[in-house]
Amino acid sequence: EAFLMATFCPTDGHLNPFLMTDAYYQAAKRLGVRFHFFENVLEIKSENNKIKKVVTDKNEYETDVVVNAAGGFAREIGLMAGIEIPVYSEKHEILVTEPIARIQGPMVMSFSKNIYCQQVPHGSFLIGRGDPTVPHDHDITSSWRFLDLMAKTVTEILPKIGELRVIRQWAGSYNMSPDKQPIISEAPELEGFYMACGFSGHGFMFAPMTGLLLSEIILKRKPSLDVSNYHLHRFKTNKAYETEKSVV
Repeated sequence: EAFLMATFCPTDGHLNPFLMTDAYYQAAKRLGVRFHFFENVLEIKSENNKIKKVVTDKNEYETDVVVNAAGGFAREIGLMAGIEIPVYSEKHEILVTEPIARIQGPMVMSFSKNIYCQQVPHGSFLIGRGDPTVPHDHDITSSWRFLDLMAKTVTEILPKIGELRVIRQWAGSYNMSPDKQPIISEAPELEGFYMACGFSGHGFMFAPMTGLLLSEIILKRKPSLDVSNYHLHRFKTNKAYETEKSVV
């Protein structure tokens, strides 16, 4: 009774984000990329509307290209460069249950119930949701409100899972744009400043193609796909834009 209708895609798959991120990291190192961890960016310097330097709390880096892929902190990075990016952080929380024998096939997602639920290979369930009523800040602490709302939703639509114990929970930030679509473009007013942000919960899914498209844009090549609809300046025109509704 909780659902009126549903769709099913038998070709959908899933990836472990931790393993995939590490795979990208290892591949990048093999290609000669150098990583600098645990450095806070303090300033982005430019001259004559061109990127010149990034200053951190540990070093200074001369460069003519900066890619703002800072997720929940994309707006702050933009402001360091003098670029106003209309994105904000929205808190989303997730929990993991004790493992049991497999009872669920595909991932279950409901936009009206604000829930996604997947049983991972070892048997635990990952269950998450967002809360658009919380302040748009960088608070990623876990909350009792999430557990309460999630417990009520799960017991309504997936009662067997409602009997399981919660092992742990955590929170993170979605980087949201006004139309819930990504921003993939160079800043016209600042040469060398590129953006890949505002993915609104779809960033992991779009990551491979985003990397390809942004590299083509930086190298002044024709993008493999038309990304004109994802330009930052779409928010500065009077042209109406359609908001993506498939966000949990």
